[in-house]
Amino acid sequence: MSDDPELETPDSPDDEDRELTLDEQREEDDSRKRLLLLILLLLALCCGLLIVATRFLVKPAPLPEIIPIANVSYPPHYLFSIYNLAEPVGVALSPDGSKIYVVEVGGQRKIKILTRKGDLISSFEPPHLSASEKGLSYIAVNPVDGRVFVTDRTQGVIYVFDADGKYLDSILSPDQTLKGFIAKQINGDVPDGTRFFYSFMARKALYVLPGQLEKLVDLNTGDKWAPIGVRFDQSGNLLVTDALADTHRVQIFSSSLIGSPDYWKKWLPSQVFGARGNENGQFLYPNVAVVDSRGRIYVSDGNNSRVSVWGSDGQYLNQFGVGTGDFSLNLPRGMWMDEKDRLYVVDAVGQFVKVFDVSGSEPHFMYSFGDFGIDDGLFNYPTDIVMDKTGWLFIADRENNRIQIWSY
Repeated sequence: MSDDPELETPDSPDDEDRELTLDEQREEDDSRKRLLLLILLLLALCCGLLIVATRFLVKPAPLPEIIPIANVSYPPHYLFSIYNLAEPVGVALSPDGSKIYVVEVGGQRKIKILTRKGDLISSFEPPHLSASEKGLSYIAVNPVDGRVFVTDRTQGVIYVFDADGKYLDSILSPDQTLKGFIAKQINGDVPDGTRFFYSFMARKALYVLPGQLEKLVDLNTGDKWAPIGVRFDQSGNLLVTDALADTHRVQIFSSSLIGSPDYWKKWLPSQVFGARGNENGQFLYPNVAVVDSRGRIYVSDGNNSRVSVWGSDGQYLNQFGVGTGDFSLNLPRGMWMDEKDRLYVVDAVGQFVKVFDVSGSEPHFMYSFGDFGIDDGLFNYPTDIVMDKTGWLFIADRENNRIQIWSY
C-alpha cells in the first residue's frame, strides 16, 4: 500500500457533511408540508365558520344543534323579538317550523302569518265579524295537514282555517259544526264554493250555495261551551279547555276524527273530564292542556294558580303550583310539553316561564327564566309558548306587543 495519502480513499469529511445536509433538507421539506396542510385545514375551518355566521346574520334560522337539547339542564337565552304586533296572546308554528301564527287581541284582532325572521306573510280572520265581535284566544296547528284551529270565547266557537288562512268551518259546540248544520239544511254534503258564517250574537247562520241566493237561518246553539285553549298532543288528538259558566272542563277529540276530511259529520269528544271549583279534580278557568309521553294530561288551572295532572283515562292524579318556592305559580296560562317531558309553564302575573321535568312519577322543578319589564328578555303579561324541534321557544309577550324568541 502506498504511503501517499492522496492514493487513500477514506470517507471525506466534506462528503459526510453533505449527506447530513441532505437529510436535514428532507426533514425540513416534510415539516413544511405538514405546516402547509395544517394551515389549509385551519383556513377551511375558518371559511366554514364564516359561511355559517354570515348565513345566520343574513337570515336568522336554527343552527345545527351542537349540544343535544336532551342533555340541556340550564335555562335558555334570549335571541330576539318580533315587533309590530297588537297584543299577541296565542302563538303556533307550521308543521315544518317555517311559519309563525300569531293571534292578536288588539287592533283589528287578526291572525298573522310570519316568517321566522318576523316578516309578515299574510293575515286572516273569521268572516263577517267586526273587531268588537271577536274574542280570539289560543291557536294550534294540526301537525299532519297544517289546518289552523283558533278559539273565540266571545262567539263560543273554534274556527278552522287551512294553512294559508282560508276559512273552512266553525265548531259551534262539542257536538256540532257549522258545516254539519248547513249539511242538514240542504240534506246533503256542502258543495265546494259554498260561503257561510255564524254569529253568536245574532244566533243566526248565513250560507250561500254556488249560484244561489244567500239564506239566513236561525241557529241557537245555546250555551254549550266556551272554548279557551287548544293543543294537539303527540298522537294528533285535539285537547280543548272549556270554561263555560258551570262546567269548566277539558274535552279531547280523537286524532281519527281530526284527520278525517268529513270530521264535521261526526263531531263529538272522545273524552271529557273536570268540573268547576277549587277542589282537587276541579278547574277555575283552565287555559291549556298538554300530554306527556306516558299519556298523563297537564292542565294550567289559571284562577286556581296551579297545574293539575290527570291520567290518560281522565282520572285526577295530583296538582302542583299552590304555595311558595320554586313550584309556586300565580296565573299559569300557555304551556308546552317537549319531547323529553319537560313542561314549560307561562305565568302571566309572575312574568316568567317555569320549566318542570315531569318524566318521573313526580314533577321536578328545573329552572325559570324571565322577569317583568320592557327590555329584551323581560315580559309584560306573557300568555303563550310553543317550541320547535331545534330548541327555539316562541313566547307571546302581550303587553309588550311582541313575540320573544329564546334558544338553548
